[in-house]
Amino acid sequence: MTDVGVYSYFGYSLPFDERLETIRQAGFRITSIGLGEEEELVRAGREDEMPGRARSKGLFVEYAHAPDDLCNKLWSDCGEERRETRRKYVSYVNFCEKHSIPTLVVHVSRSKGDQPAPPGVEGLQVLEYLVKHGEGSNVRIAVENTQKPEYLDYLFSRISSPCFGLCYDTSHDFLYSPQPGLLLERWGHLLLATHISDNDGLADRHWLPKEGVVDWNKVKACFPLKTYAGSLNLEIFPKAPESESPLGFLKRAHERITWVEDMLRAGR
Repeated sequence: MTDVGVYSYFGYSLPFDERLETIRQAGFRITSIGLGEEEELVRAGREDEMPGRARSKGLFVEYAHAPDDLCNKLWSDCGEERRETRRKYVSYVNFCEKHSIPTLVVHVSRSKGDQPAPPGVEGLQVLEYLVKHGEGSNVRIAVENTQKPEYLDYLFSRISSPCFGLCYDTSHDFLYSPQPGLLLERWGHLLLATHISDNDGLADRHWLPKEGVVDWNKVKACFPLKTYAGSLNLEIFPKAPESESPLGFLKRAHERITWVEDMLRAGR
């Protein structure tokens, strides 16, 4: 495990460069970027500027996150929908290769809203193709646990590659898993990226660690500290953004993720 980071969107409606500068001022040196149209630069067709802007602030871009609206089509019984999904995912791998971003995070089921069809061979073939493309591009594919952790069991038991693994989301695990922690017990050796946050047990709030119901001792018991080489990367929103400055929030976030890091390392 190396250092701590924070996702480049953290709940405040600020220009991309201002968010990056706030991340830097709060003490972070690692970030990650989203490729969905919630980002103004993506909507403007200028997403190629994003990695360079982050690096100009001294920030390492650990991963890019593909939009989550693709995952239902991944398991569609319509061949054209699956081919369209494959083309888009391949374009995101190409983006990562072009900008020397080591990992692409993808969803294979939704974190909210309508869920896809059950996992099957058609979607598996799309992921197999994507992983092969990642191997040739030196880009790893990290699948995030969302509402349906059984999709990850299906894929990880069928695809074996150093370029294919897990993006572990603490909030999703303690919201949606029948047995929180089991995912890391089974697949922690495949861990490539993290989304660290907390919640109230009711919804995916993206709160700071220790503000909700996540059992951090259970996370510690299952976390693959000896084999995981990435950062602890926060994916967080403030409870009350109107009452706290972006910099003040991120400074607290840095303190809290440092607590998580120290807790995971203690006694190891």
